[in-house]
Amino acid sequence: MRRYSPLLALWLLVVWVLLWRSVEPLVLLSGVVVALAILLLFPFQPVRSPLLTRPHRVVGLALYLAWDLFSSGVRVGWDAARFGPRTKAVIVEVPILVDRDFLLATAANMISLSPGVFVLQINRPQTCFYTYVLGVRSPEPEEHVRHALNMQMRAIKTFGTAEEIRIAEEYVRRLDGAMSPAEDGG
Repeated sequence: MRRYSPLLALWLLVVWVLLWRSVEPLVLLSGVVVALAILLLFPFQPVRSPLLTRPHRVVGLALYLAWDLFSSGVRVGWDAARFGPRTKAVIVEVPILVDRDFLLATAANMISLSPGVFVLQINRPQTCFYTYVLGVRSPEPEEHVRHALNMQMRAIKTFGTAEEIRIAEEYVRRLDGAMSPAEDGG
């Protein structure tokens, strides 16, 4: 059964009125028709998020993002002042831990929020995304991969289901096992 949200219909009507900059009866009537047509033609699935069930995680995530924003800004500023246009950059391939749109978009936005880091492409068939990282000191990408995985895990632990958290943690353990021998053997 499709779900129709009166709140969404009201929001669409408000946007329509703002676009037309008028509250004349014809604008209101056409706004109601457009809102109903959108809701009928494009039914939205309700988004379920444990946002309210894990407020401590949301606060922790906000604090971590503030710290990451500050520390990344200092690092990029230092690199720009020290190396100028010779600052090195790299593109890193990072595995996707969980394939739910909301979690993937949240993680990609959190990663891109850091100064000097940007998610260039999400490649779902290859289950990875490509991240541009500015201010690289070492040619080894492990540090940047771990940072992106850490951001994904924080998003998953804040907004994911218990099953998604379990799957992502197992995947990270397997990745850690695969990355560690390469570091020890080098």
